[in-house]
Amino acid sequence: MSKTVLTQIISFLPKLKYNVFMGLLFAVLVILPDYVFDAFFPNITYLTDMVFILVMFIFGFFLSMSGVLVYTLCCCLFMFMQLIQLGHIAYFARPINPLDIGKVFGEFDDIYSAGMSDIDDFWFVPVAAFLPFLLMLFFEIKWRRKLYFSFIGILAVVVFLSVKPERATRRGLHSFLPPETRYSIHNSINSFSFYLVRGADSANIHDIVPKDFYLPYKVEKLATSSQLVILVMGESTSADKMHLFNPQARLTTPQLDKMKDEPGFAYRTAISGAVSTHSSLPIFFNMMKEPGNIEKLTDETTNLFRMAKENGFRTYFYSAYDMKQTNLIGVRYIDEIITSEYRPRKFKRQKEDFLLKLFKKLELKNGKNFVVLNFKSVHSPYEENYARHPEFDIFKPKDSSRFEEENAAYENAVLYIDSILGQLLDEFKRLNVADSQFIFTSDHAEMLGIPNGLYGHNQLVVESMRVPFFIYNIGGKMPLLPEGLISHYEISEIVAQYLGYRVENPNYGRDVFFVHGNNLFEEYQFIEYHRQNGRLEKVLKDTVGEFVKKNRNKAAAE
Repeated sequence: MSKTVLTQIISFLPKLKYNVFMGLLFAVLVILPDYVFDAFFPNITYLTDMVFILVMFIFGFFLSMSGVLVYTLCCCLFMFMQLIQLGHIAYFARPINPLDIGKVFGEFDDIYSAGMSDIDDFWFVPVAAFLPFLLMLFFEIKWRRKLYFSFIGILAVVVFLSVKPERATRRGLHSFLPPETRYSIHNSINSFSFYLVRGADSANIHDIVPKDFYLPYKVEKLATSSQLVILVMGESTSADKMHLFNPQARLTTPQLDKMKDEPGFAYRTAISGAVSTHSSLPIFFNMMKEPGNIEKLTDETTNLFRMAKENGFRTYFYSAYDMKQTNLIGVRYIDEIITSEYRPRKFKRQKEDFLLKLFKKLELKNGKNFVVLNFKSVHSPYEENYARHPEFDIFKPKDSSRFEEENAAYENAVLYIDSILGQLLDEFKRLNVADSQFIFTSDHAEMLGIPNGLYGHNQLVVESMRVPFFIYNIGGKMPLLPEGLISHYEISEIVAQYLGYRVENPNYGRDVFFVHGNNLFEEYQFIEYHRQNGRLEKVLKDTVGEFVKKNRNKAAAE
């Protein structure tokens, strides 16, 4: 019986050969516009994503089975999305996000007039948006009698087109923000799906914070800069669980503990700029301090990669995370980007070991270099971070409670990261570049049953904010660090100075800081805290809208 079924399947396969070809054609042509754009905008970087290409092949295969009418409607839908997406990239040099789509429809006449006035410069936009799908339609019509038709194809197309809108009903805007390194069609599907479901009802932060609400930052170029700046951005790493920063913690940092008395080494517990990765990284790399001041994320005047690039540094961003973490960090100013899509199986299996191998291959002795390494460990599930290293499975839970098991696994994962940091510092010392700095911090911390039985992050509590910071300096001038706690904003100021810039923020005093929530482009909660005698004081939780209202009223009263 099984042989009969197998024979029937084999005899049926030739009927699908044109559908397979159409699937391959679809996968190639939907990403073709990005490579056309690369010829006109070489600073736009698209990272290869084989998983997405495979998904496009499967979708194209089933789409070719759904008949000419469905195929035509889908191609028209994709052409419409791509015309808006590619036009936005050409004009603004960044992909469109869901909230920007509302502006397209609300200000269509102005946008159309502006686009037509610049058509000589952007003539390739409609060509790149329409030509691939017109070619697909041509072959669909030409081979319509040879393509296998099935209602299963229509069902598969409906399911595919429903996945992202359904996800938008239960996920926030941050899950649909478009990284510049992702294929434009991928960003189009995400952005339009969110707008279709929730975009029209979302409160745009631009409508909450007036354009002139904050004073602009001032950037001064310094006479000198470092030769080598290495910044390691950790993941979910809590200072309270690192023995170097908390002597009451278990011995989780034997490598770093050895260095604490070395000349050129300094460390502090820091307060992160946000409690989630997708907020913390853009805030850090663009030096955004105030609630709702997202102009800093788009004008890029204080973007660390931009400043480095403009001061002659070669820039690198190597991440054990996927390309979503490149959103709004300044991709166009990065010379070399590697994310987990580069070698997904190796990154999944080797974790930061593979990041270490890639770092060791870099030639960093010549010229000026700014290298950012983005860790994925110590993210949950914590035990997976050190699964290849049984030597780090040291701390054992005292019982089978969640609290004991999570804390033991987390501390073992910190041991693993301590080992990686130790090896990176050994390599940094071996390079021995005059005037060089190695800086480590983390995007946010982690809750481990304290307070109130909470785990993970994304919660605006102190336990999600307390992250490590250390600097190891060779030959350069050590920064003047504050007593006690240091903020993420101050760490980014230190990085900027080593890159050759001084940034002056006229909006708030040196000891007033903010920790931001998740959805930076919508109304969100944040924490305001004041530093007194090196400690957190006057910790206040508020929303951006209420903050703007209070400060407006205060200004009016004065």
